[in-house]
Amino acid sequence: MEASYSIVQKDNEYRILLTSVSIEVLPERIYNVLTSRKIDVSELIIERISGESTTTQDVLHDITGWVAELFASNPNLIIYYSCDDMTPIPSRNKNSENKNMPVNEYRSRLFTHIFDSYMASHQVSGVINTPIQLDNYDNGIGYSLFFHFIAREIHNDIVEMLKEDIKGVSGK
Repeated sequence: MEASYSIVQKDNEYRILLTSVSIEVLPERIYNVLTSRKIDVSELIIERISGESTTTQDVLHDITGWVAELFASNPNLIIYYSCDDMTPIPSRNKNSENKNMPVNEYRSRLFTHIFDSYMASHQVSGVINTPIQLDNYDNGIGYSLFFHFIAREIHNDIVEMLKEDIKGVSGK
């Protein structure tokens, strides 16, 4: 599925993209399940185009609402989200207890919090956020990668296969 959405708030601009994942590169057993059940796996990409002030709750809820609408209108959609580990978070509170947390872990926790809040406030059931943390080492220095799958409960078997594939590819 391909879709995009822009949000402009004061001096901040965000682009949100949903883009289809190429399932042809997945192992044959996963590819066969996805094609036979007509499942669309799409990646969610959230990009700040401009601005450096703190992202407001309104923007986060706007993004969540847009994604929820796409998800609601596409019953065979599984959304994949990879937390950015390179881009700093502008205006991140230097005095908070999270100040030393890696940016991708912070984003993962924020993503889960926003997802859980949205689900509770809109009384949505049957949709699951599955976070994945992969611990990696590069030249003896440890770091973690954070991913999420959002899917309906009926697609949880597929999410588990995708999760195991990611872990297998990473060697963890």
